Amino acid sequence: MSINDPQPGDNLMNCLSGASLVVVSDIHLKRPDDERGMLLQQVLEGVAVTRPECFVLLGDIFDFCLGSNLYFQTKFASLGAALSRLAKTGTRVIFFEGNHEFDVHRFGWDGVEFVREGSLVLPLGSGASILLAHGDLIYSSQVYRSFRRMVKSKLVRGIASSLPGSWVEAFALKNSEASRAYDTYRDINHAAILAAARRWLEAHQCDMGIFGHFHVPYAEGVDGSTAGILSLNSWDEPNLLLRKGDEFSRVFLSPQARPELLRSALAQAHA
Repeated sequence: MSINDPQPGDNLMNCLSGASLVVVSDIHLKRPDDERGMLLQQVLEGVAVTRPECFVLLGDIFDFCLGSNLYFQTKFASLGAALSRLAKTGTRVIFFEGNHEFDVHRFGWDGVEFVREGSLVLPLGSGASILLAHGDLIYSSQVYRSFRRMVKSKLVRGIASSLPGSWVEAFALKNSEASRAYDTYRDINHAAILAAARRWLEAHQCDMGIFGHFHVPYAEGVDGSTAGILSLNSWDEPNLLLRKGDEFSRVFLSPQARPELLRSALAQAHA
C-alpha cells in the first residue's frame, strides 16, 4: 500500500478483511492532511468497506488536541466526519482520550463513543471479552498522576478553552517536544509495566488486555491462564492491531502491509 495512493491498497484491504476488531493507538497526528493523517484516512476507508464489529482509537491519536476549543473542532472536522460515516455502517467506533488529548468528547461526533478515562470491557460477538485502556494509568508514578490531574482539571481546561487555539497548540507542542527530550519512560521498566498490566487484566477477568501509551508492542501471556496482554507501538512505524477469529495480528502500514501473527508469541508465553 502506498500512502500516496488516495485509495486503500489491496494489501491493506486483504489484511482488514474478516477482522472483527481493529485498533490504532498513539498516532500523534499534528494535521489531518499530513502523512499520518492521510494514512489514517486510507485505513478508515478500508475499515468502512470491510466493516469489523469495532474500530478502536486507543488514545494519543492527536499530538495535542483540546476538543472544547473551536480551533480544534474545525481543524479535525474531516476526521470526525469520517468516523461518523464509519459508525453509520454498523461498526462500533470507540475513541479513548489519551494523555495528549483533552475534552475530546466535546467534539460530539455522531455515532462515536468517547472514553474519557480508565478502562472499557469490550464484548465481541465471538464471546471474547477484550479489556481496553490508553495505558498511562495502568502503570505510572504518583508524580505523573498528580500532574495529569492538574493539567486535565476543569480550571486548566477552562482557561485553555478561552484562549486562541493556535496559541494553545503552539505552547503545548513546544512543551511536548521539550518533555520528550528528557522523557523517563523512554528508559522503560518492562517488567514493572507487564506486572501492572497483568494485575489490571486479572482484576477485570477478561480474555485479552490491550493498551498503548508506552510505544512498545508487547505480546505476553498470563501464567496459568489463556489470557494475554497486547500493546501497540506508536505511528513512528504506522501499524494496526487486528483480531480475526481468535487470533491477533499486527499489520505494519508499509507498502507491503505485512501482517505479523501474534499467536506464536502468546503461545510461547503460556508454555
